[in-house]
Amino acid sequence: MNKKNKWLKRSVLLIIVILCSGLILLASYVLQYNKTLMTYQKSLANLPEVSEVLEIAEYSGQEQYYVAKVLLTSNKEYYYFIKDNTVDFSYPVEKLMTPEQAAQKALSLIGQGIVKHYYLGIYDEKPVYEVLVSLGDEEHYIIIDAKTGDVLLQFDIK
Repeated sequence: MNKKNKWLKRSVLLIIVILCSGLILLASYVLQYNKTLMTYQKSLANLPEVSEVLEIAEYSGQEQYYVAKVLLTSNKEYYYFIKDNTVDFSYPVEKLMTPEQAAQKALSLIGQGIVKHYYLGIYDEKPVYEVLVSLGDEEHYIIIDAKTGDVLLQFDIK
């Protein structure tokens, strides 16, 4: 009976060690991801024209880059698209559609459905919103020009 208890204790300890190591790996991954965002945020805040970094997010579409919404010292808000530690594109916020307008445009094309997500990105050197609309068993992926509101591409995913 004593041997069974010994193996039970060892197996429980082994399971606990495996769970703890998994949690440590997950935590280190999350911290590394946040560290990259914080590094970009600090770098942007050090630019002379930037007063404050309002938002920053990673975008992984056809290319991977970061999108930051910044407040300039002139009190204008801009979106900065950062790739390889350089600002590739910048657009004034007031000249682009809002995320809500992009979602409504996508819903008006489909007629109904639920917007699962939308991302501000770059397509063909233009600012675009990538919107995913779900209709239960089918989904529609729509790319909308963020300046004009024109639909650039639409894919049906079944």
